[in-house]
Amino acid sequence: MIYFILFVPKADAKGCLSFLPYGFNESYVHLPQSASFCVKQGKTIIKYQTDNYGGRLLSDETVNNKIQVFGDSQVLGLDVENIEQHYLNILYKENNFVIYAAPNNGPYEVINFLNKNKKILQKKIIVTFSFSTDLYRILNYWNPENFVALKDYELDEILEHPFKYRLIVFKNLLLNKNFTISRYDNEKMQNVFLNSDQDKLYKNLTKYFNELNKIANKLDIEIDFIVTHPYWVYSIDKNNNKLLLNKELNEKVEKLICSSFHRTKKISKVLISQVPNTLQLHDLTTDKRHLKSTRIKLTKYEEICVF
Repeated sequence: MIYFILFVPKADAKGCLSFLPYGFNESYVHLPQSASFCVKQGKTIIKYQTDNYGGRLLSDETVNNKIQVFGDSQVLGLDVENIEQHYLNILYKENNFVIYAAPNNGPYEVINFLNKNKKILQKKIIVTFSFSTDLYRILNYWNPENFVALKDYELDEILEHPFKYRLIVFKNLLLNKNFTISRYDNEKMQNVFLNSDQDKLYKNLTKYFNELNKIANKLDIEIDFIVTHPYWVYSIDKNNNKLLLNKELNEKVEKLICSSFHRTKKISKVLISQVPNTLQLHDLTTDKRHLKSTRIKLTKYEEICVF
């Protein structure tokens, strides 16, 4: 904690931040609104441009259509420099993206956004479910305030004065006993899943999906629902710099996915990410908690969920 506060750089010489700014507004988590900034990750600089609601804009100048995308940091594209690198671009290449997503923005936070900002919604949207962590963000104890240091009204000031970010994190660590910046590695995440009550997980998944379907009917919108497999279905082989699929674990994950999510009248398309047997260690993002967008390939629900 002391190292983070004292020694983590706030910005590099080019004015890029060393952290991704995002804040909680008591309903959902979002990026700075109507902003342009960059974040440096190692030697890579990722540029962000957002709209009035904090949606990340990824566009191709030759394309006129746009589609709204909702979710967390996996779909936000922490490693994505341009629209061609985003995993959605293969299936939705005729569209530019407005991505309303941020770290720790859970499934119910997405529903909150839809309810509060229905006036801006298109008739068809994409909602993503990152199974790595969204599986636990639908549980009753989930509270973004335990993971998100900033309030949304602090975002503009943080962009102007990045050094204040570490002070706010420090204050949260002192005053909020539940606040944490620590994260589990693959093995611990696997154990959390295997030690969880599978029936309880199923009930919470179906409850959430039913709520999403209700809001789609209420707002009269169509939803393409996309599920990405958790990064922790892979075990890390550090000696060979590889990620090895834990097939038994993945079977349990896919059983939950297939039994919980089904097409409905308003959610007419369900897509699921594929899982190769092996990946390279560098196929994870720098935080080791996301698959790089270029490594995610989507397939139809029926291809994964064979009964």
